[in-house]
Amino acid sequence: MARIAIMSCSNVKNEFSCPAVGCFKSFNDRKGMFECYKDDQESQIVGFSTCAGCPTLYAPEKILSKVKPLVEISKADTIHFSSCMVKLCPFVQKYKSVINATYPNVELVMGTDEATPLEAMKIMLKNLLTDNSHGITEEFKRNMPSD
Repeated sequence: MARIAIMSCSNVKNEFSCPAVGCFKSFNDRKGMFECYKDDQESQIVGFSTCAGCPTLYAPEKILSKVKPLVEISKADTIHFSSCMVKLCPFVQKYKSVINATYPNVELVMGTDEATPLEAMKIMLKNLLTDNSHGITEEFKRNMPSD
């Protein structure tokens, strides 16, 4: 049984009010980067946090303050970086190396939901940044593949 935490992009989560629907749906359906748990229905999500933000020189060290409660309180043994972090974050590899050095027994997985096309993600975020007449719900429905 895996004890999974998800680390999401703070800009996407806070600025765009992303509810992490894609991340949780993929876990519940055991799809995307959660497919490896399809035969393990005991696996559970034990925590969720955002990164330390960017741009900042101290972001790689600050990430540890976000990871510490996930590992030491929630007892997460696996952390999935959200797909938005994997595709958009300039610090994700540095975050990974800092976390690996501090918590070598925690598995880090790059991604959560099924492969969202990078171009669709860029269009959605650009529209959210430049047009405040609608929110992430409308933009998600317009640009992301549906079931």
